[in-house]
Amino acid sequence: MLQPKPSALYRLAQVLRVLAILALVFLVLFLATVAYSAVEMGEGIARQSGSLQHSDTASLVGTAVVVNVTFPIRNDGYYNVRGLTLVAIFSNDTIQSAPIAVTETAAPVSIPGHGSSTISLLTEFDLANPAGPFLLLNDANINGTLFLNASYAAVIPVNLEVGFHYHWGAPFANLTYDVGTPTPESNGTIAVPVTVHFENHTPGLSVVGMLNVVVTQSNGTACTRQSFPVHTTEGPVTLTQTFYAPETCQLSGATIASTFVGSGFDISLPTETLP
Repeated sequence: MLQPKPSALYRLAQVLRVLAILALVFLVLFLATVAYSAVEMGEGIARQSGSLQHSDTASLVGTAVVVNVTFPIRNDGYYNVRGLTLVAIFSNDTIQSAPIAVTETAAPVSIPGHGSSTISLLTEFDLANPAGPFLLLNDANINGTLFLNASYAAVIPVNLEVGFHYHWGAPFANLTYDVGTPTPESNGTIAVPVTVHFENHTPGLSVVGMLNVVVTQSNGTACTRQSFPVHTTEGPVTLTQTFYAPETCQLSGATIASTFVGSGFDISLPTETLP
């Protein structure tokens, strides 16, 4: 007995069912490849940012050191990345609980599939905040969190959170004051040789200005002051000047402090007590 021939509507429904299954499989594969591409890009950023340095240019602005922190980014996925933006939060809980700096891309960028790019974030480390005294004088490994937002294949939004490490180089690393033996002068004063040592560990930063140094007795009375001209790029710095103070000045237990002024920078450096 012959089976009734399926109707055209039934055959159409079968075709649509097969097409729906194929579309679902395609969608699953598409989303899987997008997820894979996003994870690969995130892991690539994490690998390459194991110890980020900033670019070769840095500047002193107000009480801040402004640097370009560059993030190398590879898109090893199959699809174009569009509208890529980065937000970076720099932090170190041992220095201060609040973020040391927060910065983001000025404009979105695009990276083709299997392409790469380097995104620079203009980052301002304000040395007048509670972390300032530490960052002025000490190199530090700063932990950070990078928030990445983009769209794959122009339709799938992707948000990633990636940890990174940034090496901070202090502009006045290892600052020390060396006070020599006072020598009586014929005019009733004493000559006090003072040497200032520090190292500029901030790559590309030119430190130009005056280091104003004040010696204050333990009773709070200013003993003497002097200014050191500073003009140095990266590397060690040694400055020596002779201070002239009244014979009554008691240097034992006095404090010595300095303020650097120049290049748009005006900030007090930590004090030191003389033995």
